[in-house]
Amino acid sequence: MNYDRIKQQAGHLPAFQIADAINSTLKESANLVVTAPPGAGKSTILPLTLLGATPQGKILMLEPRRLAAHQIAERMASILGEPVGKTVGYRVRFENKVSSETRIEVLTEGILTRMLIHDATLEGVSAVIFDEFHERSINSDLALALTRQAQEIIRPDLKIIIMSATIDATAICEALQAPLIESEGRMFPVETIYSEIDIARYDIYKEVAATILKAADKHEGDILAFLPGQSEILKCKEILDASLSRAAASLSAASSSAAELSVPQVYPLYGNLPPEKQRLAIAPSKEGERKIVLATPIAETSLTIEGVRIVVDSGLCRKLVYDARTGLSHLETVTISKDMATQRKGRAGRVAEGICYRLWTQTSEHLMEDQRRPEIEEADLTSMVLDIAAFGENNPQSLLWLTPPSSSNLLNAKELLLSLEAIEPNGSITPLG
Repeated sequence: MNYDRIKQQAGHLPAFQIADAINSTLKESANLVVTAPPGAGKSTILPLTLLGATPQGKILMLEPRRLAAHQIAERMASILGEPVGKTVGYRVRFENKVSSETRIEVLTEGILTRMLIHDATLEGVSAVIFDEFHERSINSDLALALTRQAQEIIRPDLKIIIMSATIDATAICEALQAPLIESEGRMFPVETIYSEIDIARYDIYKEVAATILKAADKHEGDILAFLPGQSEILKCKEILDASLSRAAASLSAASSSAAELSVPQVYPLYGNLPPEKQRLAIAPSKEGERKIVLATPIAETSLTIEGVRIVVDSGLCRKLVYDARTGLSHLETVTISKDMATQRKGRAGRVAEGICYRLWTQTSEHLMEDQRRPEIEEADLTSMVLDIAAFGENNPQSLLWLTPPSSSNLLNAKELLLSLEAIEPNGSITPLG
C-alpha cells in the first residue's frame, strides 16, 4: 500500500484522521462501527487505509447501489494512481472489473449474498465493510446476518465493519458487541427554508419545479432536487425544460453562446436510467455552466455530485410494501424520515455554504419518524428465505439478525416456497429451489 500517496491525495479529509484508530481497534475487536458525516471521506479513505492492517486477504465493501459502487471504486483507484481493476475493483450485477491483483472489491449488497451461498467461509476475505448501512435494505440485513453466521461458526478472524453517516450506533454496537469510532465532518453550513404549507403529493413535481426556478434566480451553484420516483422526475423535467427554453430564447438576442452559458442543463437521475446517462448527471459542471439534477433517493448517500449548493427536497420517496393478505408487494409514495432529510440536506454543504428548500412545514416535521424502518420489517421474505436455504441454514430465525423478521411473514414465505417445491418441509432447499 502506498500510504504516502494516500496521505498526499486524501490526508485532508476528516476520515483520514481516524484511520490509525480503526486499524488498532480491529487488532483487538472482530467488529467495529464507524460513523462519519457526509463529506468526511469514509467510503473512499477507510478501505484504502485498511489494506495495511489486513495484508493477507481481500476487503469487500458493500454499497446500496450500482452507481455508487462504480464511483467509489473509481475514486479509490484514482487516489492510488491506478486503473480500476488493479488494487481496487468493483463487482455489480452483470458487470465486474476485478483482477488477480484486486485487494478491495466494491460490491452491491446482493453480490455478497451470492458469494456466501457459493462459499460460506468467504475464503481469502479478511474484512467486510457495510457502507451506508442506515438504509437498512433487506439485502444488507441478510448479508450481515449470513456474514455474522460465518464469523461465529468458522471465521472468527473475519472483520465486520459497519459504516454510516446517520444511524442508531448505540443499538448496533450492542448487538455486534462492537466499539464505536466517530469521525468529524467537513460540512459547510446549510440554511434550511421550510414551506409555508404542506404540498399535495399529486402536485409535488410542480412545486419542485417552481422552487428550482426560484432558487436558480436567487442563488449560485448547481441544484439537486429529490423527487419520489421516475414519473415525477420526468414530469418535473418537462416543466423545467419548457421554462428554461423560454429563458434561453429571451437571452438569444445577445448571443446564442451567452444563452447556453446562462441557462442550466437538466439531468434526471434514477435507477432505471442507462449508466452513461447516470454518469452525465453526476459529472462536474463545466466552467461557466450550471446543472439541475432531478434524483430519487439514489443521490442521498455515497454519490458525490460536485458543485451542488442548493437542495430542493420533496420530502417523499417510494417504498415497496408487502401485503400479507394478498401475498403481493406494491410501491407506495411515503413521507421520508428525519434521518433521510438530514442526508439530503447535507448534499448542499459539501463544497461551500448551501441552502436547502424543504417542501413541508416545520409543524409537519415533528410528525416524521426519526429513523427509516428496516425493510425487513415490511418486505416480502420469499427470496430471502430461499437464499438462506441455499446458504445451508434451515431455520431463518436462528441467524444473528439485527432486526428479526416477523414470524408471520416468514411463515407466508415458507408456505409459498413449499407450494413451489423450492424447499423441503424441514426448510432445506430442493434441486428445483
